[in-house]
Parts: sequence; structure tokens; C-alpha cells
Amino acid sequence: MKEIKGTKSAILIMATILFLISCAGGNPNRFNTQRGAAIGAGVGALAGQLIGRNTKGTLIGAGVGTLLGAIVGNAVDQERQAVALEAAAMDKRIVYYDNKDHAIEAIPGPEDQHTKCRKVTMREWDRGNLVSEKVEEVCEGEKVSRYY
Repeated sequence: MKEIKGTKSAILIMATILFLISCAGGNPNRFNTQRGAAIGAGVGALAGQLIGRNTKGTLIGAGVGTLLGAIVGNAVDQERQAVALEAAAMDKRIVYYDNKDHAIEAIPGPEDQHTKCRKVTMREWDRGNLVSEKVEEVCEGEKVSRYY
């Protein structure tokens, strides 16, 4: 009986993790939020199982991990949006560096006179190597931007 209960728990955990990972590709504007939630759920579930050694501990760990991972990922998403909004508002290239040779660069394009929007090229650099490049649209009066 105990073996069946453990199998059910493992299936439930794997289904939850797969569901969260499949959501990571849904809305590109919140990719880090979703990715953080998925990673947090997996790590939390493993930690909960190791600490509690039961289904309840595993599920609590998965829940707490999901929440913490989403919070951290959302902070990264918010930071990138702020850089894009600042570059568009100032109409100049903005680069932010951290102390780990990592940089976020935002390059605004020309403003569309009809829509009052700008396309901002967002580049992420790590030790001088381009890691990712996305184009965001920032419109006048908006507090958020949209990725393409």
C-alpha cells in the first residue's frame, strides 16, 4: 500500500512540473516569471520530499518553490521592462551593467507617428557575449511593453 501511495505522489509531482514547464513558453512577456515558477516548483518539491519524506511535504515544497521562483523571475521581467521604457522615453541607448560582467542593453528605434510607439531592441550580454536579443514595443503613456 505504501508503494502505491509513493507512486501516486511521484506521478502527481511529475505532472505538476511538466505542466509548469509547458507554461514557460506561453507568454513571452513573462518568460522569466514562468521559468522561475517552474524551476522553483521542481526544487521545492524535491526539498519538500527530502525534508518531510511524505506527500504533504512534497506538495508544500512545490507550492512554496513555485511562489518564490515566480517572485524572483518577475523581478527580472520588471527590470527589463523598466530599461526598455527608459530607453524609449529618453530616445537613447541605455546599458546597465552588474558586477558579474552581465549587461542589459536597450536600443530604441524611431517613433511611429501614427501609433506613438517605438520598437526597442533588448540585448542581454554575459562576459561580452550576446546571450539573447528581443524586440519590444513601447507606446507613449504605457507602463508595460510588449515583446515580439
